[in-house]
Amino acid sequence: MERDNLAEKRAVLAKQSHGDILVGAVAPWSKIDSLLWAGLELAMDEINDAGGILGRRIRVVKRDDEGKLKKGIQIAQEFADNPNIVAVIGHYQPFVTIPASVIYQYYGILLLSTVVTDPKLTREGFSLVFRTVPDDNDFCAKLNTLSARKGLNQFLLYHDSTVTGRSLADAFEIATEQAGITMLDQQSYNRYTTVRDFKRILTLWKQSYSFEAIFVAGGLPKAGLFIKTARNMGVNQPILGGLVLDDKKLLPILGNKVSDVFVPTTFDPDSQKSQVQKFVKDFKKRYGRIPLTLAAQGYDTIHALAEAIKQAGSTSPPAMAKALLSGKGFQGLTGPVYFDAQGKRLATNIGIKEVKNGQFVHLYTKDK
Repeated sequence: MERDNLAEKRAVLAKQSHGDILVGAVAPWSKIDSLLWAGLELAMDEINDAGGILGRRIRVVKRDDEGKLKKGIQIAQEFADNPNIVAVIGHYQPFVTIPASVIYQYYGILLLSTVVTDPKLTREGFSLVFRTVPDDNDFCAKLNTLSARKGLNQFLLYHDSTVTGRSLADAFEIATEQAGITMLDQQSYNRYTTVRDFKRILTLWKQSYSFEAIFVAGGLPKAGLFIKTARNMGVNQPILGGLVLDDKKLLPILGNKVSDVFVPTTFDPDSQKSQVQKFVKDFKKRYGRIPLTLAAQGYDTIHALAEAIKQAGSTSPPAMAKALLSGKGFQGLTGPVYFDAQGKRLATNIGIKEVKNGQFVHLYTKDK
């Protein structure tokens, strides 16, 4: 069916349907931590058990894109061809999510991105594309606030050569330039880089620069191995990373003796807020685990969708988008959930974690 017919049919069905609210959820589920899906599932079941939204239940169509662009685009088109699907939560990687967002916008489906922090996602001017997590620019600005407090002004940058790593590195460079921090040097690594290569770079840096901190723009396990190698070589300066390192898998890589490693976060399961404590209690009872950032992000995303439907009084994607942009927002586990005119989550509650004695410790400090 042609695009105009699908968009029109979707709008008509959204106004007339009284059945389940059909939502797509796509990610490489078989490859990622189950926390994200658990957060989505818990929120969905809570809403449905309470009577649903507008008297209708949410029903999720779950698809695995295997973290591959071709597969992700195929699933996006599958969703687009189904006029009953009004929203999609996903994907997981920016190199899949950003191209897929073109399809969702074109075919009139609301997209809520739960984990993609690449700023480019919400820079295309698409009216139906939203992110429920702050972007790399916001996280890096928060890290630079921490750097200023600690008097860290001379940085080295080591980034993954992937699109994701380069995007995070660019965001950090912009933030440091705005903060007046000096970037002494930067190097990149790739999938073939070994610990031997890490040692070579670190030796060069130790011999060539008087630096005060290192920023690592990359994910696990490589970034963790680099940090561990640095500490084993006596590089004791603070090391900072992006949201992708807010992952408990980092801790066993580093061991119990590594400290002065800082990462941003959007959720603290130890918070004394009643909303957070109830979520933690319910999550542990159901899944036997402590919920971390991915779970909270997934939970808040479902509730963002629910709030949009309530405020719009409809499952029409344009109406839901208008509601998300209304400025009313809601209080989520990850802080107040509001969006700017481009669909970007406003950075209202970014925290910092420090790795200390094999554990993450939340730093409770306020911006100046």
